Amino acid sequence: MTRRRRNIARLPLVVLVLAVLTMLPVGCADARRQSIEGTVTLDGQPLAEGCIRLLPREGTPGPTAGATIKDGRFAIDATKGTFAGSFRVEIVAMRPNGRFAVDPETGEKIPLREQYLPARYNTQSELTAEIAEGRPNELVFEIVSR
Repeated sequence: MTRRRRNIARLPLVVLVLAVLTMLPVGCADARRQSIEGTVTLDGQPLAEGCIRLLPREGTPGPTAGATIKDGRFAIDATKGTFAGSFRVEIVAMRPNGRFAVDPETGEKIPLREQYLPARYNTQSELTAEIAEGRPNELVFEIVSR
């Protein structure tokens, strides 16, 4: 058999393998993951920008989840969500602090940023959330700067 004929004979096998591989990610989604969305206000106003992270508390299995907060809203799709259970919530928001660092490679000044929310909302978070299975999970966090 010539080389060209062998390659043509393998073509159906290659097509089959590629078809199976493209279907694998669809079948690997974990149905236990839940979608989560919500709002974050700071002193009664929507938090302009930040990040939210949900970390499983003791007794809750599964992954952490997180999202960007923009204009006080966040959303976590079910494909990236958590399992149902109890979670510690961390909210982080950064702003320029007026200082700069120098990039050692380019020599450019880079503005430094600081966390401006109280530690009770992030590194020492007191925030919690309960995530339910099979129903909308709408979280509301009304935090204060003092």
